[in-house]
Amino acid sequence: MNAYDVLREHHVVLKALGRKVSEAPVNSEERHALFDEMLIELDIHFRIEDDIYYPALAAASRLIAIAHAEHRQVVDQLGVLLRTPQSSPGYQEEWNTFKTVLEAHADEEERDMIPAPPPVELSDEELEELGAKMAARIEQLRGSSLYRLRTRGKAALLKAI
Repeated sequence: MNAYDVLREHHVVLKALGRKVSEAPVNSEERHALFDEMLIELDIHFRIEDDIYYPALAAASRLIAIAHAEHRQVVDQLGVLLRTPQSSPGYQEEWNTFKTVLEAHADEEERDMIPAPPPVELSDEELEELGAKMAARIEQLRGSSLYRLRTRGKAALLKAI
């Protein structure tokens, strides 16, 4: 599977989790569990982009800078969402804003960075190698209890700030 397919598939995972969270009853155990899973997948997604995909597209530095700014926007909105109690009247609006920002980033990334923009030139072989690295990293992080704890700690920190 090439890098583009890995990113597209992971966007599908994130969007599906967003839909499931939206459909779960507010403040339910199910919603909390789905949201925790979404936070882990979101962090995994940022890691594979920041550590593997974006460095391969270094020649497209302007687009990478925009993508990093979008990551910060997603994290900022996540912080607002985490600080809003689910029982609060404004919670649903904050959830919808977070979901919109996250989905907009995924859509813009697919539009602007898949395939890699000029002047980046990646061969099919390089794309396959990148895709294999990214897929392996996803599986490694998904299977790590330590990574899950780290992600929960980051979420707690965002909530406290």
